[in-house]
Amino acid sequence: MTAAAGAQAARISGYAVGVRHFNFARGKDRPLPTTVWYPTRGSAQRTRGQVQGGAEPLSGKLPLILWSHGFYSNPQMQEGMTKFLAEAGYVVVAPAYPFTKKDTPKFNKLDVPNQSLDASFVITQMLQPDNPMADSIDPERMAAIGHSGGGTTTDGLFTVHRDPRLKAGVIFAGRPAGKYQGSPVPLLFIHGDKDPVVAYEQGRTSYGADPWPKAFLTIIGGEHGAGTNDPERGHHQAMATVLNFLAWTLDGDDTARLTLDDDARLDGVTRFESVGIYSSASTTTTIATTATTAPATTRPTLEPVAAG
Repeated sequence: MTAAAGAQAARISGYAVGVRHFNFARGKDRPLPTTVWYPTRGSAQRTRGQVQGGAEPLSGKLPLILWSHGFYSNPQMQEGMTKFLAEAGYVVVAPAYPFTKKDTPKFNKLDVPNQSLDASFVITQMLQPDNPMADSIDPERMAAIGHSGGGTTTDGLFTVHRDPRLKAGVIFAGRPAGKYQGSPVPLLFIHGDKDPVVAYEQGRTSYGADPWPKAFLTIIGGEHGAGTNDPERGHHQAMATVLNFLAWTLDGDDTARLTLDDDARLDGVTRFESVGIYSSASTTTTIATTATTAPATTRPTLEPVAAG
């Protein structure tokens, strides 16, 4: 990682993390068991990274991230990533999709477009007044992140099944889902250029088609899990880039925007490029943050953790 990112990470240990489970369903044939990781009082260092079932969330309104898993996976297999984001101050909502999750009896990769609708449905359920987490979520600060099939699902939330509530997206190793539509929001693409599962060129196609403020982090020599909190090359740069991107787009942190390039680049390991992020129009975000009524997001220690 860069010296700047390493120094900043070393100063901050991150929040302790709570976890809750919900049994949502979008129709009888679309069960969506959902795991939610969220920051709670205390530090991750003190709890040694152990999650606390049913713990009280931090007071105030917190930004929400909808996390989408890839094929033959589930939220628990990617807890390295979801917990990492919760330690940084985000409510991370992760449904298990019915026809692409691990051990599903009816695997169907063609169901991915429906997963974007599932993701929006789960966000809506989290915001319902009777949901015990609803008072902890800021509906004006929400983003979507996904890997592989989940990356394509995330792309769908800004294309074929646009969810206008989302203020940002991060797509790890995803495929194009359709034409981008709706009001412009910043998107971050992360892809290994040696990915044997989802070709690097597919990520580049999505990036090229995106007409909004955008950034692309290439992990040189990275394969399919590159950047997703696996102990692979480029891990630290990817995590620093994600945190900077979210701090800018959801928290209105302009310093994080200006730090993106420096923290993302490491000669021989990563390449970083962007369009529209460093223009004068980007000095103010497209959102109205509520940082005065919510705890600040922070940076957990950037250590490689297997995500599955």
